[in-house]
Amino acid sequence: MKSLLMCLAVCCLAACAGSARNASLIEAYDFGLPPRHLPDDDGRWSSVALEVSVPSWFDSPGIEYRLLYENPLKLRSYAGSRWVGAPGLLLSQRLRQQLGFVGVSGHGAVTCLLRLELQEFSQVFDTPERSRALLQGRASLLDRGRRVVVDRLIDIEQAATTPDARGGVVALVSVSDELGRQLAAWLNDLEKRGTLKGCRVTAAHYP
Repeated sequence: MKSLLMCLAVCCLAACAGSARNASLIEAYDFGLPPRHLPDDDGRWSSVALEVSVPSWFDSPGIEYRLLYENPLKLRSYAGSRWVGAPGLLLSQRLRQQLGFVGVSGHGAVTCLLRLELQEFSQVFDTPERSRALLQGRASLLDRGRRVVVDRLIDIEQAATTPDARGGVVALVSVSDELGRQLAAWLNDLEKRGTLKGCRVTAAHYP
């Protein structure tokens, strides 16, 4: 009986050690170092709050991909790679760093809300050797009363340099940065047309 118990204990220790080794093999990715503020950003969007919503199946640290050539309806996750947090949270942080947005629970100076509804944020494979990052969704600007002032569809893609998790991550970060540039250009254009009067706390100083 004692021998049996000892064997069981040894097996358990071996299994734990194996699990620890496997866990150490998982590569965790974030979006890298904080990006520089976009050229025309001087805190002018500090009165705009950012809200990013994602489908429930994206609310996990998995790095998602699709094999369009095999089954485009099946969403897969890399077994040996993951994000350090849910991609929606990482994207929110990136956009705030780029544009100076605050969170939904930000300070009282917030006048407008930019809501980003993320529908797709994954690496898609057209062939086993060719893939691209795809970011799709809708951006809506809401006024102080939380009424939609204007909205637009988002559809950005970037070819991955390698057909693996690392290549997918680099491309996904690239489309995230491009999203920031497109949002900045969109908001600036809306302001020039007078749509965003009052959404920029220092708009009067920037003709």
